[in-house]
Amino acid sequence: MTKRYEELEKLVSEILVDLRKFYDDGNKAAGTRARKGLLTLKNWAHEVRKEISAKRAASEASSSKTSKKGTSKTAAKKSPPKKK
Repeated sequence: MTKRYEELEKLVSEILVDLRKFYDDGNKAAGTRARKGLLTLKNWAHEVRKEISAKRAASEASSSKTSKKGTSKTAAKKSPPKKK
């Protein structure tokens, strides 16, 4: 958790520097760097989301193994009624 938080802080601080240069000084190259940094941030966030989902699924799988047989925390999905 600490590692991911530090990565986020570093990404945001680097992007912030370029955003200030672009908006305050009109530096076009800084705008390009900011856009690249924002894309990196987006990809980083996507990776973290996948990690969270995987951890959550693993946690739910391990908790369902320890729960009683026949009971589930998630409701089964019902198919929609057939049209006549």
